[in-house]
Amino acid sequence: MIVLNGKKFASSEKELTNSLFDSGGTCVGFYTRYKRQVKLFNMQRELIGVINKYGVLSEATRLDDGTYWYSYRKPSLIGEYTTRERMNDISNISIDQELVNDEKECWFK
Repeated sequence: MIVLNGKKFASSEKELTNSLFDSGGTCVGFYTRYKRQVKLFNMQRELIGVINKYGVLSEATRLDDGTYWYSYRKPSLIGEYTTRERMNDISNISIDQELVNDEKECWFK
């Protein structure tokens, strides 16, 4: 599970179900970890954002032709918060989830 601005994202349906009974709050979506990025999804499994290997959080908007446009806005599901808090959350993801790819490139130094 990852937490961004107090919003929880689960890695699986089981983790989401367990969050229903957690006093810390219910998950608002899902995440999938890849070699060079973490994709964030809402509860309907629609892509809402991406954290790239450089630690940049961006919003994903689906275009009419099915492709995605990535912008520097924060996903509305996460909401706005300070740069310092965002960087702390993203660096905690890299430590907690061991987000280091096989090419010896560290996620957030």
